[in-house]
Amino acid sequence: MNNRKRQVILACAKLFAEKGFISTSIQDILDESHISKGTFYNYFSSKQDCLIAILDIGSEEAAIRKQEFLIGKDLDDKKVLASQISTIMQVNRERNLLPIFESILHSGDKELKKTVQQYHIREMEWLSGRMIDVYGEKIRPYRYDATILLFGMINQHLHIGSLTHAPESECPSPVDASHYALRQLDSIIPSLIKNKDSYLGPSLERYIYANKDHIIPSQSDIIDQLKGFRKNLEPTTPDDCIEFTDCLIEEFSSPNPRYYIISTVAFKFYDTFRKSNHASEAIAIANGVWQITRARKDEAEALK
Repeated sequence: MNNRKRQVILACAKLFAEKGFISTSIQDILDESHISKGTFYNYFSSKQDCLIAILDIGSEEAAIRKQEFLIGKDLDDKKVLASQISTIMQVNRERNLLPIFESILHSGDKELKKTVQQYHIREMEWLSGRMIDVYGEKIRPYRYDATILLFGMINQHLHIGSLTHAPESECPSPVDASHYALRQLDSIIPSLIKNKDSYLGPSLERYIYANKDHIIPSQSDIIDQLKGFRKNLEPTTPDDCIEFTDCLIEEFSSPNPRYYIISTVAFKFYDTFRKSNHASEAIAIANGVWQITRARKDEAEALK
């Protein structure tokens, strides 16, 4: 992503948060980002395309940070999960997505609402998978109910906490609220399993299956992305950046990629590029790599 396109996305995010998506005009975007109409339409076909780009960047950034917490840690570590959950909320706040969500949900526009719902669907689906990591296969039939309960407890504690604590600095933190909710879930999950108790879980599972729109990239897709990325690196690119890029290309080009190595290298790859002009592309590639490694892990578990 070039700097001009990034400038347009940042301008749109600012305007959508301040004025609301519906009230922001294309001319507002042109004035804020100091570009011509032709330049805007060279990058985006509409305001909605720009909104999707904003949400995708937020989602990819959250995915990277969630993966970072897992480096050197066990999947069933509840402290890691609490930190990962809080990261979603932190990214939403840092990128000022909350007022954008609010303006869209009150807009009455069904297509826009669907766009935001896709963002939330991805997070619900991710957390349902982490329920299995933390609580084991026995929770699988009830993972969506557990997901609903956990998100519900966290959001309500943060909401009520913001009402009952006057100084914002004293409000419950997302990490503390996540830890507290997980401790309560420890007592609830045995009851779900023992009583075979499902409520909204099956409905949520069907809804996610019917409405999710993200596709796990193929091995060849990742290779093509990496090779294109590598080709566009400047001669001044640091050696470690090039080495991690080449390592990923080599592993994915192998008939039997070593996914346990790839997952770690992908983080190093992202980390070396995170403050460069290639940060957005590196985030997208690393996120695609982790989608593949997660899918391969799930396939391996299913065959056991």
